[in-house]
Amino acid sequence: MGCGCYSHASTEKDILRVAVFGLENSGKTSLVQCLKTSNKISKTFKYISTHGVIAVNVHLNMQTNINLLIFDCGGCKHQRHIWPHLFNNSDLILFTVDSIDLNCLNDAKQALFDLLTDENLINKPLLIVFTKSDKRKNRNINQLEQALDLFMIQDRPIHTVLFSSITLDGFTLISTWFAYFSYCKLHGKEMKLSINRHSSSIKYQLPKSLNLATSSTMSSTKVNLSNNKKSNLSTTKNHNKISISSLSLERKSNKSIKKIIKK
Repeated sequence: MGCGCYSHASTEKDILRVAVFGLENSGKTSLVQCLKTSNKISKTFKYISTHGVIAVNVHLNMQTNINLLIFDCGGCKHQRHIWPHLFNNSDLILFTVDSIDLNCLNDAKQALFDLLTDENLINKPLLIVFTKSDKRKNRNINQLEQALDLFMIQDRPIHTVLFSSITLDGFTLISTWFAYFSYCKLHGKEMKLSINRHSSSIKYQLPKSLNLATSSTMSSTKVNLSNNKKSNLSTTKNHNKISISSLSLERKSNKSIKKIIKK
């Protein structure tokens, strides 16, 4: 996995466009850096505030090639007027939230709901990335979801994940999410996943042909993947099953991802 220019053979259909929004210092650039290099961020990494929009080419190798064009958007309040210009040009939306700065949760919620009111984003899949999970003692993602009032959002697919640029917690799940929508775009499938929240678990209504089973540190809760029968994907901290350098998922995951085109 890495950053590089796409070959002339690449077409618009081959490239998944991803816009990354979030407040300043919420971990956007660190997330993009991890995706670009497939490596952890050094603790000595020097953070530089993003001004405007930075476009980054990212190539994921998950047995099949996934090309991403990621827009890292500045998060300062005076720069957010730029955000709407990326809506129509993006296939997916990532919204980063600092999971340890509780004082900023209200501001993050306001910025998120401002995004969701834009009609150009109605059918855009959204992944909310709670960053800096390595600094959290409480691994319960539900508290963060409740703080953002995500239960109020009933008319669109919203997905959440805990992520750390230091430990790569959640890295595989985010990459698999990209893989799913990359196949959707490449093969003309509808880019839509529905989500229903029930008590402490999140149920994803996935296509019947898809059964993702990855060994990633997702959150402290279980995620029920709905196939013909429900299966539980539990949290695990064992990264030995994942080759981070080449981003090779377990065979079962790769076979399942390929089944998307057979839907």
